Amino acid sequence: MKKFLRGLILTTCIISSTTIAMADGYNFSSNIYRRNMRHKDVQVIQQALQKDGTFNHVQTTTYFGPVTQNAVREFQKKYGLKVDGIVGKNTIDKMISLGLVQSSTSSNNIVSRGGISISKTASKANKVENLDWWTQVSNKIINRGDILTIKDYQTGESFKVKVTAGTNHADVETLTIEDTNIMKRIWGGFNWSRRPVLVYVNNRMIAASMTSMPHAGVDSQPFGKIVANRSGGYGTGYNFDAVKRNGMDGHVDLHFKNSTRHKDHKPDPQHQNAIKMIVGK
Repeated sequence: MKKFLRGLILTTCIISSTTIAMADGYNFSSNIYRRNMRHKDVQVIQQALQKDGTFNHVQTTTYFGPVTQNAVREFQKKYGLKVDGIVGKNTIDKMISLGLVQSSTSSNNIVSRGGISISKTASKANKVENLDWWTQVSNKIINRGDILTIKDYQTGESFKVKVTAGTNHADVETLTIEDTNIMKRIWGGFNWSRRPVLVYVNNRMIAASMTSMPHAGVDSQPFGKIVANRSGGYGTGYNFDAVKRNGMDGHVDLHFKNSTRHKDHKPDPQHQNAIKMIVGK
């Protein structure tokens, strides 16, 4: 799986000869950031990498050291950029297109939904699409490793997740503790209840259904390691927890039209009914 979300949040990056204008009116004072630099802009770059899951440290700093350089290289490799460990225009453009940072120039067209910005243009122009998981979504629109915005259909609150696993349906993890707290507020904690949600993808809205119960992972252990006591009562097995320090162990389920459960390869009636709640209106 490669591409999922390109331009989830409509943003525009303006590059002048000396500055890069970005998140919430923040003006980057250089077009190039490299190892051994000390600058307040470096902290913003680290925060973007932290959201992507490539900068695995709780604390961010203003120092562009080897840890930041390695995180930049991992980010560049993941998204098909030149792997040089230097943050320039192409790397920052990719952060913007993934919604990790937001151009200040698009702020007039942005409305807040539970802490996540959604373009007014996108919300007005789009109509909800009920797309088949197997023939229209999986490996065509949705791909592993991508970041997307989930909007709860009933409350209107939104948060970000990353697709980290899943074949019969998408398995996703919240990006940050803040995203986890929003999700828990919507569901009333971690639980298996199915809720209708909208998935924003490239100026499109897709009907889906989601739970908020993390399972099959241990946040404190490396992703992919065989571990015991996985969340959700999953016992010993492959550690499905790729996004660290986000306040939850493992991933949660995101279903689309005709997607199925991993355990028996059958559609989940509750998820499908939740999707119909959106499509019916």
